[in-house]
Amino acid sequence: MSEFGKNKNPSMTYISNAVGRDKNIRYISKVFDIEDFKDFYTDKINKKVYEVIRESGRQEITAIYNEDTSKFSIRIQRFSKESGLPHCQSFSFWGGSLIKFIKFIESLDAFNYSIKDKIKLTDQQVDGLIERKRKLQQLINATDDLSSTEFEYIFKNLKTKDKIEIFKKNLDIMSKVEIENFEAAIKQKEYKKAIDDFEKLLQLEEDGNIVFDIQKHSELTKYFAGQPEKIFQIWLENNLWVFGVEYYKKHSFSVISSDGSKADLVMETADGFINLIELKRPKLQYELFNYDSSHRNYYPTKDFSQSISQCLIYLKRLEEFKTTLEKNQQTKILRPMIKLIIGRTNNFSSEEKQALRLLKSSLHGVDIISYDQILYNAKQIVSFYKLPS
Repeated sequence: MSEFGKNKNPSMTYISNAVGRDKNIRYISKVFDIEDFKDFYTDKINKKVYEVIRESGRQEITAIYNEDTSKFSIRIQRFSKESGLPHCQSFSFWGGSLIKFIKFIESLDAFNYSIKDKIKLTDQQVDGLIERKRKLQQLINATDDLSSTEFEYIFKNLKTKDKIEIFKKNLDIMSKVEIENFEAAIKQKEYKKAIDDFEKLLQLEEDGNIVFDIQKHSELTKYFAGQPEKIFQIWLENNLWVFGVEYYKKHSFSVISSDGSKADLVMETADGFINLIELKRPKLQYELFNYDSSHRNYYPTKDFSQSISQCLIYLKRLEEFKTTLEKNQQTKILRPMIKLIIGRTNNFSSEEKQALRLLKSSLHGVDIISYDQILYNAKQIVSFYKLPS
């Protein structure tokens, strides 16, 4: 018996001579050596799932082609490796069932396997997945340049590992400007998300009990703390970029004096010196300024003045504790400054804004900034990363 009938080579595809009364039938066949593979058997009676090893074997797929109708049927049959002859059992597909079988095979790598629950798809949904897969492949293989819409379509449908691989391969061929634009796009997306979180936190603070309400927002729980000031401190610690290049890093220590006084944030400036940040709530129980009608000007309220005094005391204690800190924390302290983040100024009148500016200019070593100013600074930085048209 020739190789066409027995002991077929798995590396070959066999097409028979024309057979049938009208010589219009052809047999196209290929054999596959199947290695041992792991499978699972479900015992429905005992409600158990068993892991089994399917032994290696040889399968043959035969396509029967009718030249007159241009239609195929498919037969799949198990073979014996020893004799090279087929077993008696086989199963076949033809007509509509063959089309469905081919679509089933074609759809296997189009499913979203990241969804771990059971999935049930209609034939129409499977057709849609296959069509999307084909379109994706056409775009990838296209010789013409892709439009931004086409590239976005491809990129959205890639697996994460494929996306990473694409970037690794293309970094070397990207120009400096393209890399800078790419980095800018990443920064802009990251910063926009942070700004969105910050605005939501400010709104929760404005509406009522932020410590309780923040737990209702899954995207904000990473900032959760038992005190309102601490919530905003966590946001700032994660987004030091809002201060521009002013600070290089945040230090882990907080004790700044021999009496155990603690700063909210101990920062290191770009030139290596220590500065402090003190946080008060955005929504205060008091106003920042009172109006003196007799002199027609604004002046700091008692509570606001106390917050400023606290900052000045911290600076004094830090200077007194300087030698110990420089020795224990390997830091440099020289004329430290403190930034007081306090209250809201979005509803300030022009006179109140002027009063705040005059107050800030009169203070030595203390900078006052509102939460609205932080928000404004953040948005300005994001606009800097906006790509040119």
